[in-house]
Amino acid sequence: MAPLARLVHTLPGRKRIRILEKRGDEAYFARLKKSLADCPGVVEVEINPATASVLVHHAANVTHFLHSAVKQELFRLTRDNWPVRTGANPPVPANRGTADKTADKSASSFRLSTNMRRLIFLGLIGMGIRQTSKGNIAVPAVAAFMDAIKILWLGKE
Repeated sequence: MAPLARLVHTLPGRKRIRILEKRGDEAYFARLKKSLADCPGVVEVEINPATASVLVHHAANVTHFLHSAVKQELFRLTRDNWPVRTGANPPVPANRGTADKTADKSASSFRLSTNMRRLIFLGLIGMGIRQTSKGNIAVPAVAAFMDAIKILWLGKE
């Protein structure tokens, strides 16, 4: 079975993939580098077997090299870490463990609703105003205002 890969970082023209199951396996990473470098649109592939990391530099809007790697069974990606912009999902193994499903549910349930963010924002602003009125404007008020701004912008990522 192909090792599980995680898409850990994405920028336009650049993707970083980690394959922890193959950490230290230089032969595997050399084969993976050659296979990915042969894909159309891939500019450069950097590997680091010690950190189990693969950095792929590619032409803009090119992600078919991921499909190719999954097809060649070089690694497998799960739906939770597949890039959203590809418009396609790789096959998910039928024997996917319950631990993966539990992790998916907890990650999706962590997102705060817009109303909850607004409520927390208002609460933190209130705490900042209260601390300012008490004369504690140095750390407590500033911290409350900064936390309020972070909460407000949390959903805009």
